[in-house]
Amino acid sequence: MNSYEIHEKLKENSVDWSVSEKAVDSFRDSLPNILSLVNEKFRLESPHSADQEIRRNQDFLMDAHRHFGEMLLAVYQFQIWGSLIDEATWYYQSVSSRGLSELYFSQMLKTWMIALYSCIKPPEVHQLADPLKWLSENAGELSQSKEHDSALSEKASDLLDLLFRNEKYRAEQLLRSFFKNSSSDEALITQLILPVLSEIGRLWRDNQISVADEHLAVANLRMIYQSFFRTLIPGDKREQKITISCVPGEEHEIGDELLSLYLERRGWPVSFVGHSTPEGEILRMVEQDTPFAIILSATLVSHLPALESLVRKIREEFPELRILAGGSAVQQAKGFIQQFADGFPDSFEECHRMLDDMVNTHA
Repeated sequence: MNSYEIHEKLKENSVDWSVSEKAVDSFRDSLPNILSLVNEKFRLESPHSADQEIRRNQDFLMDAHRHFGEMLLAVYQFQIWGSLIDEATWYYQSVSSRGLSELYFSQMLKTWMIALYSCIKPPEVHQLADPLKWLSENAGELSQSKEHDSALSEKASDLLDLLFRNEKYRAEQLLRSFFKNSSSDEALITQLILPVLSEIGRLWRDNQISVADEHLAVANLRMIYQSFFRTLIPGDKREQKITISCVPGEEHEIGDELLSLYLERRGWPVSFVGHSTPEGEILRMVEQDTPFAIILSATLVSHLPALESLVRKIREEFPELRILAGGSAVQQAKGFIQQFADGFPDSFEECHRMLDDMVNTHA
């Protein structure tokens, strides 16, 4: 059985745990204290640890623990247990690629459970700890598990190589050649730009590139596609304005920026808010611009609570505003968010079509 088959088997065999609203609230309120206990244990033990990589990667682990806790909160709140397997697998791959052993992963899970029992009382703590116990019991299989990584096309591999070599002119020429042959900006985005971006993230996860390498490649990629889209002639200008924003805390904004460029080419006036904008500022922007629709994105599961909070407030304050939500994390929690949002496009073309349909229905 290969690593991908092990991953899928784990998801099939996972349990649909039941976590009450009271348990979720307790975890949310206690998370700062729980995280402090987890980090303190590793800080105190790392000087004496037999695992030298724990000492060497201490700063990385402190940040990783924070992300793990935020992810747990979202999984508990939205009961998305398949995502727990995906996220735990990604976590294990990112730490093991930095030399941390399966022993560290097991220690980390046990430390979280100890911290839970230190901060939260029964019966809520049992509900919260059960999924972590399952992860701990299946740590061996998780260490062999791997999500499916799509292979890059030859053109995408060539583009990635040029980005890392800082050959921006040749990279832009490749991008323009691809567009000339496909005659489709959506194909350019979905078959070339987004796969390259995903591969950069995978290479960082697997510790095959540094943070500096990642930043260089992403900055070069943004530079060339922004230059390319500036040369395209937009369609007839529409009256209805669109606001596009990441949810608060979300740093992955390139998908949003590409969607903005894609919709602007089709005549939509777009206000692109970008990443990590506070909730209040997004609401202020909506009040100021009075858009026809707002498109929100969440890439990381840990940002789903921020998405739900923002969508609720938009619905309360601007009941006529159309709301679309997208991003890889959103697809996993549609059942909870669909009572507030108007649609969940899973492609750029579908987003454009949904907006068109909404305009025609509104008219």
